[in-house]
Amino acid sequence: MEQKGLTKKQFWIQLAPCPLYLLTGIWWVVSGISKKDWLSLILGAAFLVLVVAMVIYSVVQRKRYPLEDPDLDKQVTHNFKEGIKGGGITFLIIGIGFLLAFGLAMLLT
Repeated sequence: MEQKGLTKKQFWIQLAPCPLYLLTGIWWVVSGISKKDWLSLILGAAFLVLVVAMVIYSVVQRKRYPLEDPDLDKQVTHNFKEGIKGGGITFLIIGIGFLLAFGLAMLLT
């Protein structure tokens, strides 16, 4: 299997959501312990293991197969920004829909 390298931008974009993933896993583990809910505890621990494995794999991939390609960096950055814009527009439309729905429900009741 051919290993593909990661550019510096790809590496940081890939690791950007990891702190949130770690907090989510820790939250599941803590809530599983406090509520004595074994399913939450096991899922949280498994999630933490997977997130740590993803971080380690990304670091190893960046160290072993570094890739310096300005064109690819530019494309990755453009794709990331377009994805953020698309997600923002989607959440905005959904939010306006909810505001309209609940606003009309409040007016009609």
